[in-house]
Amino acid sequence: MKKKAIILFSILLILAGWEVFARILNQPELIPTLPRLFQALAELLFSKSFYLSIGATVIRGIAGILLSLVAAVGISCLFAKYELLYELFRPVFIIMRSVPVISFILIALIFLNPESIPLMIAFLTMFPLLTENLTNGIRNLRSGYTVMASLFHIGRYNTFMQITYPQLKPFLYSGLASAAGFGWRAIIMGEVLSQCSFGIGSEMKRAQSFIAVPELMAWTAVAVIISFLFDKSIDWLSRQKTAIRYVSSMKEKRCIPSPIRLVDTGYKYGVSSFTYSFEPGKIYCISAPSGTGKTTLLNLINGTLMPIHGKIEINRDCGLASVFQEPELLPWLTAIDNVVLPLSKVMPKEEALRNAKLILEEMQMGGFLFQYPKALSYGQQQRVALARALAYYPSPVILMDEPFKGLDEAIRNHIITYIKAKERESGQIILFTSHSVDEQTLFADETVRLE
Repeated sequence: MKKKAIILFSILLILAGWEVFARILNQPELIPTLPRLFQALAELLFSKSFYLSIGATVIRGIAGILLSLVAAVGISCLFAKYELLYELFRPVFIIMRSVPVISFILIALIFLNPESIPLMIAFLTMFPLLTENLTNGIRNLRSGYTVMASLFHIGRYNTFMQITYPQLKPFLYSGLASAAGFGWRAIIMGEVLSQCSFGIGSEMKRAQSFIAVPELMAWTAVAVIISFLFDKSIDWLSRQKTAIRYVSSMKEKRCIPSPIRLVDTGYKYGVSSFTYSFEPGKIYCISAPSGTGKTTLLNLINGTLMPIHGKIEINRDCGLASVFQEPELLPWLTAIDNVVLPLSKVMPKEEALRNAKLILEEMQMGGFLFQYPKALSYGQQQRVALARALAYYPSPVILMDEPFKGLDEAIRNHIITYIKAKERESGQIILFTSHSVDEQTLFADETVRLE
């Protein structure tokens, strides 16, 4: 509220300064007073061409943004995937950003129809900015979130809207804000020089030709107001959140736990010629010194890594519930939403929320359901990650990489007791890694030691 008051005061101060300056000079047709400006603006409101000109400029602006955005999305995906392609075309984008807008307009006047010039200028101004921002955004996507979405079989819509899009938002909307700012001025400049039939720039040019300064200033005020509304619209869009999409009815498909068999499985580091059969209804601890292949083995089992020799027999059709070395919680979702997101593909909303709430309460997180991860301690985040894996009922397998890290002894023992009771009912295979002898003793039915 205080910030808005300061901005309002600043605007009033500028207007007051203008009024004093205009009255001192006493040249109303060259430096109009505020009443004369408001009169000119009122006359515009009742003119026939006013709304046609505004509509033409706004349509050009929106069309320019949409065309630039569609092209930027496609090109930035290619640039993010192929570094060589990006480096090859990078000088082109540097030139497009460096060349003065007036040069584009003057060249376009030689070859193009005047009516098409403002839209082309808008595209040339906006496209490089959006492409650069989106390329950086795609390159900064967090791989851990992508792996989590894949293992939990989160649907395509929710993967994009709840995981990918929120990561791109800062890059997208900062690019849109910059592009709209530059593009809006470029469109009006293009209208001025090409003298389109309708457009704010065209009206400003006509007013200048007849030395109608009050009308020219009134059109300038209209341009500023529309630019401000564009900026506020982009800001409003950036703050909108999309709801998680749920299935309409319960999906009955359940995967029957089956053995996980690794035969002579090896990777280029950590795991060498590993052979073992993990049976349903048992909890296994993978034990080894730090850096000797525990996480690598889990990543081979979940399919994140591919073995360089040997084979792995595992059913991944229902996804693999996982607890990662780091919680990998989505910071823009609350604790309960992080847990229900994997459930959204198999349960309707009410059922998913009920299950998530029950498990979070078992994790002693009932008082933090609607807290965002940044408000939680590391141990609390870890408990939310545990709840997410335990709530994901379709999976016949739960993979846990140091799942009790950051938990105090009492909470850890309570969670171990709960998981063991739940596992006896489900018959799942649970694999976890740990350095703690206590955790191995309390939790594991069998310990597998890596060489």
